[in-house]
Amino acid sequence: MKQETTLDVIEKKEKKDFADALICFMKLIRVRQWSKNIFVFSGMLFPSQIIGFSQVVKLIIAFLLFCGISSSVYIINDIIDLKKDMLHPVKRFRPLASGKIKVKFALLIFYIICPGTILLSFFLNKYFGIVICVYLLMNLSYSLKLKDFVFIDLLIISFGFVLRTLSGIILVHGKNSFWFLLSIAFLSLYLGMNKRKKELLTLEEDSQNHRKNLGEYSIGLINEIIPMLTACTVISYSFHTLYEVKVKYTIFTIPIVVYGIFRYQYLTDKAGYGESPELVLLKDRPIVLALLVWGAIYMSAKLLPYGLF
Repeated sequence: MKQETTLDVIEKKEKKDFADALICFMKLIRVRQWSKNIFVFSGMLFPSQIIGFSQVVKLIIAFLLFCGISSSVYIINDIIDLKKDMLHPVKRFRPLASGKIKVKFALLIFYIICPGTILLSFFLNKYFGIVICVYLLMNLSYSLKLKDFVFIDLLIISFGFVLRTLSGIILVHGKNSFWFLLSIAFLSLYLGMNKRKKELLTLEEDSQNHRKNLGEYSIGLINEIIPMLTACTVISYSFHTLYEVKVKYTIFTIPIVVYGIFRYQYLTDKAGYGESPELVLLKDRPIVLALLVWGAIYMSAKLLPYGLF
């Protein structure tokens, strides 16, 4: 059997170190969280005319730019919450909290990504650039202080999803849909409430030490609010299909939306996905299938008036 030389050992170690560094970097910029930015593609649902190739390219670029600005926010948030994350049973394994990445390096990445993202956003579309700046300022305010205020923290997160959706509509010069945007707001509040519930169950007595306003929440309060948000999401989406979509068979997507919410609630209670909603989009096949069926029905309804079906 051929023995490994010193050069082979060094080469393997270098490859392993590079792979570990790459994984840490991807965790720092939260690549897994980029799935939230697919709401940018919601703009394809509200075109004033048939979407061309150039508009699709713009939406892809907008998605990448939102990934850049959201990663910038996550870096600052991790720096601010460094000491608290070190006490968290899950977040203590993050690159900064575990010490695998130094704060100076994280700040360097922020100073590269953030200004570049803002500049490219204004080149893409001035109104999209404004949306990106609003998103950045809102989330920096959240990281610095506003996350300590009960319910305000969730409202800011919810508005972030609305901004993602709105930016997509802006780029395709689409028509704003009040009821759809409202359903997105309620849905994100629903997801946020489930996340707070999971945090309370995970941290138990230490919840207030990790996040100041977690002490203001309670499992009982959250359990009362979640059904209200579920109802508001379904009702606002139903109004959207009834009054804002020309092709009325989109009402058949309502049961799909209801199933998706029920399925998510089941996963939150049984599989413990509540603290990481993005895992549902990445791992749960029934949810992914429901999204594909919903998209097929909805897009066909949008294209029907143009004679494409």
